[in-house]
Amino acid sequence: MNLPLPNSLLQHWVRFWYAPGSPRNLAAARILFASTSLWVLVSRNFAGISGLPTEFWSAVPTSASWRYLDFAGHPSLELALEWAAGITLVCAMAGVLPRVSCFIAGILLYHLAPLETIIWTPNPYARGLTISVLALLTLAFSPSGDRWTLQFSRHRRQVAEASDYTWPIRLIQLFVAQIYFMSGFAKISHSGWRWASASNLRNWLLYFSEEDQVRVFHTLGPWLAERPLLCQIIGIGTLIFELVFITVLFSKTARRLLVPLAVVFHLGILLSMNLAFLNVPQLFVFVDWDIVATWVGGRGKTTDLSGGAARTASFTPSLEI
Repeated sequence: MNLPLPNSLLQHWVRFWYAPGSPRNLAAARILFASTSLWVLVSRNFAGISGLPTEFWSAVPTSASWRYLDFAGHPSLELALEWAAGITLVCAMAGVLPRVSCFIAGILLYHLAPLETIIWTPNPYARGLTISVLALLTLAFSPSGDRWTLQFSRHRRQVAEASDYTWPIRLIQLFVAQIYFMSGFAKISHSGWRWASASNLRNWLLYFSEEDQVRVFHTLGPWLAERPLLCQIIGIGTLIFELVFITVLFSKTARRLLVPLAVVFHLGILLSMNLAFLNVPQLFVFVDWDIVATWVGGRGKTTDLSGGAARTASFTPSLEI
């Protein structure tokens, strides 16, 4: 077996992060994460948590309060910050000062997100804004405003190098893909392979089907729980799916198969366990928007702003496995 030489590995590394990329894909990521963040923001009452009596805050660790600068008794301030975050997210969507808008929005959401849970746990994870904060801050240091912006915000636009459109997308895709990989890794490290057992899946299905605080769908879960073979298949399939999802970073075939499968995966979880995964729309970051634009516009080629030369829209630089 021929092992890759260090120089070959370096070439693969450079190609993965800095191959010529598309300004359209980066602009789509800006719109996608700004819009999903705004959706989560307007569906929450972060300021209301700050306005709760101090007794509700008695269990909040001091370190958590200082980490996020979240303190009780400032609902008016938090409401103003919510509005500021909403305005900057709209600006990011429209491409108005996109770097500044994404940076300010990311910082404000880092502060606001823990308010949803801080009175019982200082961890704001899996609430829809964790990946958004990372993505928005990444976009703040990238030329995401070279496409799909308001006309009046374009006149001072400077075209970036082609490679500058690639590394932000790769990093954001990594943020999304690691959700699945780390979920599978956590299952194995905490529960071992027995997590995939039929009895364990049956217990979880019944637990969430009977949880009256979150129960909306109550048919599929009990139906699956009565069928041990299906539970076993689901358990094994879940672990395999989560651990191999990371391959979407390197393989077009994996993206075409696993990204749509992830949507079906989360739909099944919603219908059987009443667990809604708010990051599902962010899977669109794996879409090649040049291909979409070509399909919609009926053109065979698009003009690349980064170099001025026409290139085929179906080209997406990636490592194939």
